[in-house]
Amino acid sequence: MAGTLDGIKIVDCCAGAQGPWAGALLSDLGAEVIKVEPPGGEWMRPGTPKKNGIALAAMGLNHGKRGIVLDLKTTKDMEVFLKLIERADVFVENWRAGVGDRMGIGYKDLVKVNPRIIYASSSGFGSAPGNAYATKPGMDTSSQAMSGMGSVSGFAGGPGELARFTILDLTGPLPIVQAILLALMAREQTGKGQWVQCSQTETGIVLQAVRMGEYFASGKRPEPLGSGSPNIVPSQSFKTTNGFIDVEAATQETWRKLCQAIDMVHLIEDPRFETNADRVKNRTQLVELLQSRFLESSRENWLEVLEKHDVPCAPVVWSVKDLYTNPQIAANELIMTKEHPATGWVRVPAVPWVMSRTPATYKGVGPTVGQHQDEVLAEVGEVRDPNEKTK
Repeated sequence: MAGTLDGIKIVDCCAGAQGPWAGALLSDLGAEVIKVEPPGGEWMRPGTPKKNGIALAAMGLNHGKRGIVLDLKTTKDMEVFLKLIERADVFVENWRAGVGDRMGIGYKDLVKVNPRIIYASSSGFGSAPGNAYATKPGMDTSSQAMSGMGSVSGFAGGPGELARFTILDLTGPLPIVQAILLALMAREQTGKGQWVQCSQTETGIVLQAVRMGEYFASGKRPEPLGSGSPNIVPSQSFKTTNGFIDVEAATQETWRKLCQAIDMVHLIEDPRFETNADRVKNRTQLVELLQSRFLESSRENWLEVLEKHDVPCAPVVWSVKDLYTNPQIAANELIMTKEHPATGWVRVPAVPWVMSRTPATYKGVGPTVGQHQDEVLAEVGEVRDPNEKTK
């Protein structure tokens, strides 16, 4: 069955995580993605963790692509690159602002080669004129820090923390994919390509829409609250005798069900907790009461009781290995196991979209450096000495 992007050709010059993951998602949607790396491979190649000497992050973040090595500082390889651009629908890069222009392959350059090309830039800080950070190197944590995400994370009363998992590296690709899809739709109407741009910092700011609303409504800086919500109480994780559970009571009906489920119906009539506004005001007292109650039984028991009363709840997964055995995750096929001749089996996340007519078309895991050199060169009419080695 053809994927949504069947027939779309993409040239991917990205390195790291944000850009490469966007390319992998586009491949899952059916696009043909060619990953272009410099001699020796992109900077993620030497990284850890490794399996059989292969960096797993580089393999997972680039799944479904074909790999080729081009030294764009040489005339010979630049000619091959431009041949790829001539037949491509999309070009994706995540360089610092201005790098493409200096190399002679910025948007204004490539649109002359292919007027229908969609040129997608995914940077750390954006490239608007006057942006002092446009030419600085960007990483996930840098963008978290710049976007203010760390100021509202962490324990209550603490200094704020950055998320340990690469939240912007793996959410930032979604706007990139969306921008490319929108540009492809616009090209169907106009016949013209365009330059689309996204950045990790912009994604981080968008993810803070609710926190920004709180500030403008109250004039008070949002503070870290651990796992709690500043607007709903209770809405957080609680410790049980053998683990943690997340409990949410966003409505009055759910609040009543929670009190009934945990056999604390007297709290329903307690004036301190009558409305959600009251519960937010008296957060400390209520959380202490609920925490004491949840410590009286196991995680499994509380989940069974809360689910029986239709109270939103979930076990807090404290080990990544639990994801591989969780029946809910398995049922939804959210993690796939793939085989590669160099690494053996590896696990990669599935795409976040489920479509009935044009489902994702999963291919192999990411290529090794220059794995598809000969076949890609042949497709653009480039024949080279078989003794010439890919570095």
